[in-house]
Amino acid sequence: MTDQEIILFIRKGQNEKPLQVLYKEYPKIRQLILKSGCNEVMAQEIFNDSLLLLIEKLRDPSFGLTSKLTTYLYGINRFLVKNALRKQQKLGVELEWNDTLILSEADLGYQSEEEERLKQLETILSKLSEKCRKILDLFYFGKKSMEQIAQELDYSSPNSAKTQKYKCIEHAFVLAQQLSPNNQPS
Repeated sequence: MTDQEIILFIRKGQNEKPLQVLYKEYPKIRQLILKSGCNEVMAQEIFNDSLLLLIEKLRDPSFGLTSKLTTYLYGINRFLVKNALRKQQKLGVELEWNDTLILSEADLGYQSEEEERLKQLETILSKLSEKCRKILDLFYFGKKSMEQIAQELDYSSPNSAKTQKYKCIEHAFVLAQQLSPNNQPS
């Protein structure tokens, strides 16, 4: 059953099949909850509460899934575990600032790989010349035509600007390969 099928069934009020599918995640989530310092009873209560919260969210027609449904379910469980431990005061007084925020789809859809790619892109862009950054910025973010870029950056023709943009992209690819973890010597 796909994530979209699960959402569709739940919105129709047909929870039995989706719950059977989602309950298959319980053994993995249970282990994570137990490792966090909760007992078996708490693990089951937290998982059941997370399913109720998930169903409530999925029934909201404005809800938009930004990650896999299981990732979202894991996030809800993580949040509930931290709340339970906070109530038991097993966590110290100081909490991570993001644990005090209200849980949202964006929080649960957080992807560390995406953040890593953005950092890599930022590093690559910082190593390009000012002129290259300007061309790429005008073209990709400013949505300017090559004619406009040539005029703004004083190139003799749109073809000159296009050639320079191509060279900048090539240089960016070389930098990306140099930064790639697969390209690092062991």
